[in-house]
Amino acid sequence: MADCFLSYARPDQGRATAVAEGIEASGRSLWWDQRLTAGDDYGLVIEREIDAARCVVVAWSKAAHDSLWVRAEANAALDAGKLVQLSFDGARLPLPFTMINFLDFRAWGGTRDQVPWPELQSRLYARVRGDALPAMEPAIEAGGVEIVQRTEDRLQGFGRVAILGWAGLAATLLVALCVLLAVRNLLSAAALGLISVVALAISLALLAISAFVLGRTMQASRR
Repeated sequence: MADCFLSYARPDQGRATAVAEGIEASGRSLWWDQRLTAGDDYGLVIEREIDAARCVVVAWSKAAHDSLWVRAEANAALDAGKLVQLSFDGARLPLPFTMINFLDFRAWGGTRDQVPWPELQSRLYARVRGDALPAMEPAIEAGGVEIVQRTEDRLQGFGRVAILGWAGLAATLLVALCVLLAVRNLLSAAALGLISVVALAISLALLAISAFVLGRTMQASRR
């Protein structure tokens, strides 16, 4: 049973080799696809090794983003609570991995004394010990600058929709009040008609604005 499992895309094998060598040089045992032998059932072996490992390092890149194997391995690691992510080229990670912290390895030169290797090593040790990593923590960029991932509320536009809804309700209540006054002969029919037309126009305008804001908000929430 290896301490760590390394997942990467084949076009990134050169940099993945440097990561693999660094993990082993730091005293952690490692399994990656270079351990596969002819005749192995790849899917069965990989699944077994992920289950046995205490930590799964996923090296993302544009090629890894497009790899079904890397996505499957990353999903298995996420479900098991073993995931540690890094990015070789800064390409956008697939969902839902964009919401999980990762280390920026774009400028990493391949040695264990360069940032962000110490942070990766710290996370590997934490996973091997069974410690839980914070769900959202600052990522350490290759230049030593902290990158804090944005956690803004994508659905914050619903607040504007609520305000518009209350305004529409107020217009409806105004019409109801005018009808009550007209029934009690406290408001002329002409005045009631005028107020009703104005209130209807306002309500329709608010409805159209609410639909527009709601549509934009839902679109943003899917990004």
